[in-house]
Amino acid sequence: MNFEYSEDQLVFKDSVTKYLQDQYDFEKRQATVTSDKAFDQTVWAQTAELGWLYMPFSDLYGGFGGSAVDTILFFEEFGKHLVVEPYLETLVLAGGVLGRAEHSLSEEYIPRLMAGELQAAVAHFEAHSRGDLSRISSSAVKQGDSYVLNGKKAVAYNAPEAQILIVSALLPDNRGVGLFLVESNTTGLELQSYPTVDGRVAADITLQDLEVAPINLLAEGDKAMSILEATYNEALLGLTAEMVGAMDVLLQATVDYTKERKQFGTAISKFQVLQHHMTDMFMAAELARSLMYAAAIKVRDGAADASAFVAAAKAKADKCAKQVAHSAVQLHGGIATTEDLNVGHYLKRITVAANMFGSTQYHLQRYQKLSKA
Repeated sequence: MNFEYSEDQLVFKDSVTKYLQDQYDFEKRQATVTSDKAFDQTVWAQTAELGWLYMPFSDLYGGFGGSAVDTILFFEEFGKHLVVEPYLETLVLAGGVLGRAEHSLSEEYIPRLMAGELQAAVAHFEAHSRGDLSRISSSAVKQGDSYVLNGKKAVAYNAPEAQILIVSALLPDNRGVGLFLVESNTTGLELQSYPTVDGRVAADITLQDLEVAPINLLAEGDKAMSILEATYNEALLGLTAEMVGAMDVLLQATVDYTKERKQFGTAISKFQVLQHHMTDMFMAAELARSLMYAAAIKVRDGAADASAFVAAAKAKADKCAKQVAHSAVQLHGGIATTEDLNVGHYLKRITVAANMFGSTQYHLQRYQKLSKA
């Protein structure tokens, strides 16, 4: 399979790379992470002006109509620079649900997301879900002119910063899953917020007699599940690309360090056993990258086996990224675990990304199941 970015995509990629190199170095990123802010509002506003926030949305809403290939283009660069701004949570997840729902509320909220005026999050998974989109127990019951939601959601990324949430619940009369848009200040919505180890924020959410108007039901039944599957496939591709970008940086940092570090009067990069380690790191990164490209093309083209390829790409990236990160830490030594060096921070992000929306084992099983279908 031959994969090449288009000329327009290469131009956009260059602009993303240049901005992050000039405006988002490790020290600035750490200043944000160690502050009381979840992310840098200035960076968010600047990237809105640059048009980044328009990329994933259809031209029906004034967006650029980006595809899955554009998603990996962005997130590979985000992974290289350990970007903590909530592009995945606000744009790919919440924005993805709104865009695919094609609801009247989509027309109201998507322009505000693209302008950088709103933060959003999706509250779908529960403690027992383990990555399975169908395993939820939160309920929605019709009472009078409203739906009343009850249940608990686990690890809703960016929820503490979100003004709007997309919340899932089982509808009555065997209608399946419903996706509701809920404003974060709605009575009956309780958040237990916390920082994550990779410098982001999340929340566990309790829905207690949360009243929602019928107009806020974005989708239900088979349509809702189709929206969730497509949206999380794109999110998993984004995470895969992040890990690929992180692997590239870790490999280069390790090669550079071994050229400088001397033992027995010679650079340790001359030691054959360490060269083998770095060769394995390179091969792992390339294997993950190849499968990522294949999955992105499948998703872009709407192939029947797209979900299987996404599951395979995510599982492979999880395994390869952890291998590369652990090797980088080992070859750097104790300094890699300090706050001042970026290597340990890449390890933290990879550890979190590898377990978001299902473990490596879950996605291997998902691939096995889908490939037999």
